[in-house]
Amino acid sequence: MSIDRRGFLGGTAAATLLGVTGTTGAPGSATPSLSRHRRVRLGLNYTPSRSWWYTWSDWNTASINADLADIRALGMDHIRIMGIWPELQPNQTFIRGEMLDRMRAMLDLAGRHGLDVEVTVLDGAISGFLFVPPWLLNNGNGAMTNFYTDPAALAAQRALFTALGKAIGHHPRFLGFDLSNEIYWFTLPFGIDLAPAVGDVWLREASAMAEAAAPGKLNVAGIDHLPWLNDDYFSRDAVATTGAVTANHTWAGWADVFNTYGPMSTPSLHYSEYFIELIKAFQTDVHRQVWIEETGVSKVWLDPALIPQWTEASIRNMASCEDLWGITWWCSHEVNPTFTGFNPLEYDLGVYTNDRRRKPIGDTIARLAREFDESPPEPLHRSTALVLPDGLVPWTPFFEPYMRLIDRGVRPAVVKASRSTDTAYLESRGIDKLVTLDKA
Repeated sequence: MSIDRRGFLGGTAAATLLGVTGTTGAPGSATPSLSRHRRVRLGLNYTPSRSWWYTWSDWNTASINADLADIRALGMDHIRIMGIWPELQPNQTFIRGEMLDRMRAMLDLAGRHGLDVEVTVLDGAISGFLFVPPWLLNNGNGAMTNFYTDPAALAAQRALFTALGKAIGHHPRFLGFDLSNEIYWFTLPFGIDLAPAVGDVWLREASAMAEAAAPGKLNVAGIDHLPWLNDDYFSRDAVATTGAVTANHTWAGWADVFNTYGPMSTPSLHYSEYFIELIKAFQTDVHRQVWIEETGVSKVWLDPALIPQWTEASIRNMASCEDLWGITWWCSHEVNPTFTGFNPLEYDLGVYTNDRRRKPIGDTIARLAREFDESPPEPLHRSTALVLPDGLVPWTPFFEPYMRLIDRGVRPAVVKASRSTDTAYLESRGIDKLVTLDKA
């Protein structure tokens, strides 16, 4: 089954804030840091209101500072930001010092507002636009170098991570590196086919680059559903075991869940929860954490009146999962309407309008942040697991039975069939009942 984020091509459809400290440790910091010990970290993907990620070449400190104040006002504790690969590395052997300085400045500004920062590097593809380092393109025939396998391109990637590590790796607000933003969406238009066996080699090699540049940080590989629901690019086993935690982008709208099942249906409200539990079935460390690094909703997909209710239910259902590192909503601010060419929903995904007015979804997220700090959500222990047959793509033939169990009052885990007879493994996960698809 070929499943595409852009349309599933060929598919279906304590009474005070806990842990507030006195300083952020960042240069010029003024705002206390929210707890880094929340059971579930809460943050936003930052989209600069003035110049989107053209911000790197149209720098405006005052506007960025105001945006970050908006994010802090919601009670968020971190942001995820987007590097632009050709801005950072316009030549294979040249990394722009100005961009490294601005990256440090971004972290300094985040520190003023007590926000930690995950830095996404090899972008690549963002919000439907491609940002191609010119040195990857053959100036004779326009062919793109396969940077997954080309030794010189790999050396350039290593140099970029190394330079960034030297520039920001010890910054007190630096969380870690995200290798890229769903890097396959960058290479698909150029016809770069990648067998999972080859993709897994790159994934591990790039993760090693990030770890060497920033040891012990939250270095992850940011992906969406494509590798999970297809046999393309990376294997599910590699994605689930590479990096510090497993980062996933769970978009019910891109999966056509709202149209197929209804906006307030069980599959819609529990979509991200499903992915968290599915991912755990492929992890070898039973206590490895999962990070929902992107999720969001637009009025293009959902009646605006339903968005706050959907958002609250989705967040609560994610927070019901054990070993959840955090939830990072997409996104902070709407895209500036003066910029053309974005998918219409990109102008609506912010929790703030482009002129920084908080939307009802922002009120909902802020209320949940306060509640979660005052009374951290207790995870559900999932002693029942639905068995995923080996080799089955975990979409509708598995997704729908999973949701039927929820409708029957069972909040299941997921176990691969190949591990369903491993008593020690099941005991380590606290699973004492298995349900097969014919019984779900």
